[in-house]
Amino acid sequence: MVNINLLPPEIKLRIKKGKQSANIFSICLVAVVLIGVGGIVLSSLKSAILQPQLDSTKSQVDKANADLGNFDKLEAQALFINDRAKIAKTIEEKRAVWSQALQDLINSVPQDVQFLSLAIDLDKSPNFVLQGNTTSEREVILFKDKLENSKFFKDVSFKSSSKTEGTTEGNILSFTLEFNIEQYSAETKSTSNASTGDKEVK
Repeated sequence: MVNINLLPPEIKLRIKKGKQSANIFSICLVAVVLIGVGGIVLSSLKSAILQPQLDSTKSQVDKANADLGNFDKLEAQALFINDRAKIAKTIEEKRAVWSQALQDLINSVPQDVQFLSLAIDLDKSPNFVLQGNTTSEREVILFKDKLENSKFFKDVSFKSSSKTEGTTEGNILSFTLEFNIEQYSAETKSTSNASTGDKEVK
């Protein structure tokens, strides 16, 4: 069977262009359909797989941030407690047992020495300022030597002295001694030596 095409060339060209346009339209339509289907598939994957993973990851991040916040609070509390412990330890180390220190001071006083005043301030140096009367310089020197040999006191020095002659009680020597505290209780030195050798707690 023989097909004879008697159409004019112009009509043949239009038919050919129409077929090409139809083919291009079909390809575009298929591409649009594929893109639409791909979008739907991706959306389904996101809802079914990716979104739960994202939610889980976000939950883990939120929990980690909350744990970090709690850790910062605990760290701040630990630093606060540590600072208070250091302050308490410092206060305890500087808590003088005054009954022992003053008894040692009284035991160091020669018989011919009379106290007039005693000022104590552990925040200043010297810690002690003692004013007294006696009848001779020998008694003052003896008193100073006894304080220097005491385990409670150190840095003993004369601040001033003056003599008053011809009183009804004879010659009176007024003097002022300054000194610092060396240790705060009789137990401090022995405890310190037992734990740190020759080191003493000042």
